[in-house]
Amino acid sequence: MKRNFLVFLFVCGLSFSLFAEPRLLTILFTNDSHGMAWAFDAPDSPKTGGLAAQKTLIEQIRNEVQLTNGDVVVLSSGNVTMGDPRSNVCENLPMITGMNLIGYDGMLIGSHEFDFGMKTFEKMQKEARFPFMAANLFYKNNKQVGKSFIQKEMINGVKVAFVGITTPEIEKISNAGVEGLVKVQDPIEAAKKAVEELKKNNDFVVVLSNLGYSDKDKDADGYPSDRMLAKEVPGIDLIIGGRTKIQMDEPVYVNNVPIIQTEGLGKWVGRFDFYFEGKELVQKNFKLYPINIKEKIVKSNGSVTYENRGKDLVENEAMLKMLNDFNCEFSTQVVGELSDSFNGERNFVRNNPSTLGVFIASVMKERANVDIAFANGGAIRQGLNRGIVNEMDIYSVFPFEDTIVTGSISGSQLEEVINQSIKNKGQGGFLHFYGVDFSVSGGKASNIKVNGASLDAGKTYTFAVNSFVAGGGDGFEMMPKLKLNDTKISVPAAVIEYIKREKYIEPPKVSAGK
Repeated sequence: MKRNFLVFLFVCGLSFSLFAEPRLLTILFTNDSHGMAWAFDAPDSPKTGGLAAQKTLIEQIRNEVQLTNGDVVVLSSGNVTMGDPRSNVCENLPMITGMNLIGYDGMLIGSHEFDFGMKTFEKMQKEARFPFMAANLFYKNNKQVGKSFIQKEMINGVKVAFVGITTPEIEKISNAGVEGLVKVQDPIEAAKKAVEELKKNNDFVVVLSNLGYSDKDKDADGYPSDRMLAKEVPGIDLIIGGRTKIQMDEPVYVNNVPIIQTEGLGKWVGRFDFYFEGKELVQKNFKLYPINIKEKIVKSNGSVTYENRGKDLVENEAMLKMLNDFNCEFSTQVVGELSDSFNGERNFVRNNPSTLGVFIASVMKERANVDIAFANGGAIRQGLNRGIVNEMDIYSVFPFEDTIVTGSISGSQLEEVINQSIKNKGQGGFLHFYGVDFSVSGGKASNIKVNGASLDAGKTYTFAVNSFVAGGGDGFEMMPKLKLNDTKISVPAAVIEYIKREKYIEPPKVSAGK
């Protein structure tokens, strides 16, 4: 009897120890999913990403952590919209419904959540079974958009708050921002106020940020970056970033605050672990999980195989059924044929004029009947393969639903635009020109020609540009000061129209800025 009683005490003590002292808080996160609810074919990596495989992974991690009596929180740091054309057609509801099935605990309102207008945003918000968050985002009547924060209390009493801080760029690039329906308070001041208040009742504060990471305190547009956030806001224990889609294999520490994010597009799930002894934080770990990202293997006999870089994730059947029940397909009717592939690879189009970027600019120039045209590399998500192309292929090139904006610009102002593009090399603000040629020397443009003639600083030229750059995005602050006209013509729609008419397309000559 005594022995049994001692065993009983031991088991009770072990149980009490396990349940009173959870050792682990696991934060799982995604950023910049951009509508990629379905698996997609990335370059040299077929059937990559997608919510169905993501759900399988997150369920596995949940089970693993809960077996050790830990807690799991699943979050998005924003920009779940504007990407896969199927999700665009269905007003982003495949993404939101899929996040519901996964069990997200919260989502930051990112810079592109309003791209389809306020009605679509509100429909997404109503559909979500998790809060939309942003401490510094308000309607024009001063009512807050979503929640400022959420709080979680672990079984051992450790309290953690998650606060959302979004980018002022919303006021430039989104329909709601442009129409003046929302306004963004200073992100640093809003973060200081929120973190200070949350620290009174919480042991740790995590910031979901859509400011973007930069190696400077401010980005190319002059907005505060995650680096400034970490430097100037005391009390932050972790920043989960987004918007700039930088693949961070390790946290970047600024002011002893870890900053993390992924390249996005649903290709990765990030994991950050806090280990506790009682309420004392004793260890932190960071890990990235690839979502069925493949590595292309060319064998000695010339055959090609694709091997997963991580664990092979079987797609969750319930998620697949939900996605397949949405009627979100674009027409697969052939629109034309390409004589060669058009390069749209992310790093290339942000550093070099590409056949795809120049082609898009040429279509804009012709459609608007202007002297010159240009568009930013950040407005290109992927390239086009040689051969037959359909409507969905074209829409898949564009991560954003830009329109063609026209205007007039002096030669000296055009030179300013070109030099800003040179300064933006390596970033989304690197421009692709049509009708403009120049050389680069000492970080500045030289020998600038417009349609073959030397640039005349005093002459006025007509131009076409995509709406993001026209709004002053990517550091082009001079653009909104010009007299502009938004044609409301969709850039991808104009490209489709052009290919349908011409039927057979050859890559344009590429030279500007090389």
